[in-house]
Amino acid sequence: MILIEVRDATRKDLKGVTDLWTDLAEHHSKLSDHFALAWDSRIRWSRYLAAKFKEISTKLVVAEEDGKIVGFMLCLLSPNVPVYAERKIGVISDVYVLPERRKKGVTKLMFDHAVKWFRKNKVRSIQLGVAAANPDALAVWRSLGFEPFMMYERLDISRVPEGRLRLASRKLIRKKKVTKAKGLRSRIRIRRGPS
Repeated sequence: MILIEVRDATRKDLKGVTDLWTDLAEHHSKLSDHFALAWDSRIRWSRYLAAKFKEISTKLVVAEEDGKIVGFMLCLLSPNVPVYAERKIGVISDVYVLPERRKKGVTKLMFDHAVKWFRKNKVRSIQLGVAAANPDALAVWRSLGFEPFMMYERLDISRVPEGRLRLASRKLIRKKKVTKAKGLRSRIRIRRGPS
């Protein structure tokens, strides 16, 4: 029987979490060129994680088996756009479980732990992003009750013809013309011109 302990991460766990994040990043880089990694991505993410770990708006959850970290979930409290009644939202930023521990409920255990923290912080909804090319991850989140909410589109700008960019960048230019008539009056004429 596999005994998985889910708990809040400690500073000592950061290296193990960074190791798992490296696996996560490499997995995504194989899904699409859009996830191509910078040469120093591990160092940058390690620094990012260390900085986020200090913030009270961050919760890092780890799943551990026999003293080894087999999964992690990075959760954040984020202010919502100020026009909405819901003032803050929960965000699940990064999640990874070792392949040999998948489909054993590890993500659900970490998620349940995170939900307690989100509730304690009066969060009413949780958002996350999933790569469209990652059907296994989509299935896991759907099984936990997540539903599509926003659709993000992506365009590689090199695929846009240069001439189309010039046409799209035209803007209105205001030109002031003063005419002498009964008294001095200003007339504003608007014309299109290049930017």
